[in-house]
Amino acid sequence: MHAHGSRIRVLAATLTAAVIAGAATASAASVPRAPAAADRAELSRLAQSYLQQRADLVTRPAAQAPVPEPPTAATPSMRAGLRTEFAVLVRRGRAYQQADGGYIRATVEVKVNDATLNGRTASLHLTEDTRLHHPLTPAQVAAGAPEYEAYALPHTLTFTRAPSGSWLLASDRPEPNDGGLAPSTQVARPHTT
Repeated sequence: MHAHGSRIRVLAATLTAAVIAGAATASAASVPRAPAAADRAELSRLAQSYLQQRADLVTRPAAQAPVPEPPTAATPSMRAGLRTEFAVLVRRGRAYQQADGGYIRATVEVKVNDATLNGRTASLHLTEDTRLHHPLTPAQVAAGAPEYEAYALPHTLTFTRAPSGSWLLASDRPEPNDGGLAPSTQVARPHTT
């Protein structure tokens, strides 16, 4: 009987240690940390590509159709929401083109200010620096006409890791300055408190 009681205590101690180790591992996985360099580079690349695509939508010639598809590297719900936004941005670009010539091209640079990884979710806090170029001649620019409209817009982009291991864009939360106008590449101005 004594040996049986010892085995039960050893088994209980082993199970307790396994539960504690599992809890510690789960707790460590839920603590935000910096992503590995390769993940950070991939997330930055995806963010730049996505924001460039948004800016390109308002520079499309009116004759181009149909509206481009959202990035394949996005969650299904994000893609569904972006389809609507992308259609609005294309219509906006066409309206600008009819009103005053619109924009002819966009250049987008992304500066990652902070990146965190929490389990299978990554967040990028970044600044989008975009230039939307007007259709001006060199003489018009030399005479003082603005060559482009420029803006810097902070964003928080959230990504989730797919079962395949690839990253998918799950959300984009732009953070315009209070009272400032939303850039041409943003469909609606977020609520400010």
